[in-house]
Amino acid sequence: MTPESPSDPPVQQLQIPLGSVGYTDEGQGPVVVAIPGNPGTVRDYRWLASAMPDDVRFIRVDLPGFGATPLSTSPHPSPESRAEVVRQVIQCLELDRPVVLGHSFGGTVAAALASQYPAEHRALILLASVAIRPHAGIRQLPMRLPLSCALSIPPFAALARKPLAAAFKRSGFHGWSHEQHVQALKVLGRFRFSRHKRHIAALRVPTMVAWTADDPLIEEAASQDLYWRCPSGPRIRFSDGGHNLQKTRAVELAESISVWVRGLP
Repeated sequence: MTPESPSDPPVQQLQIPLGSVGYTDEGQGPVVVAIPGNPGTVRDYRWLASAMPDDVRFIRVDLPGFGATPLSTSPHPSPESRAEVVRQVIQCLELDRPVVLGHSFGGTVAAALASQYPAEHRALILLASVAIRPHAGIRQLPMRLPLSCALSIPPFAALARKPLAAAFKRSGFHGWSHEQHVQALKVLGRFRFSRHKRHIAALRVPTMVAWTADDPLIEEAASQDLYWRCPSGPRIRFSDGGHNLQKTRAVELAESISVWVRGLP
């Protein structure tokens, strides 16, 4: 279920050692730090935040190049580099062992963070996360690395502007600038399943995994393969809801997340 209205508080700015970061901060209690997908911003979680009870502190973070976080904060597109941005946010806000949550490509960042610094995080939540092997959303972009490199060449970038925008729109991503299309493609181009698989294998914190059976970008078999590799924790399957279950299943997820995080040691 989706709440009646979204939660869109003003985005705040935080200065971390790497630069400026946009974030939102709602509620009080056990902390959940939410990382958006690619492309994505704090607004990706406006429905889940609306459904979350007030006794859970829900913090959303914009990654470099999207929303209120400039690309200059951390231009390298790897999950590890982007995870360091989130880690510095956690440190600067003086959060004590928060739960880290990632949706879609945000799952690669969350997994990198939780696997590298297990003592600093209470648990991990993966929602419709990128799996550990190629799936539909990735197979649609077999030339993602060469294309992301070619987009650094101005004449090619100019020619690719309209086709690139059309491709993102067909995939359900609307309203992004050309620069954000390019950065999103660079994030995709630099991603390696082998590295993500190592992060998943290295996880030592309790892990919740949620997915839908009708996700057009990450088929159910890939999501199930991922959850078998993660440490113990809730496994939540929805028969429908698509890729953005943080909206379509916000009410159910908020209830499950809040109950779980309140019971974590």
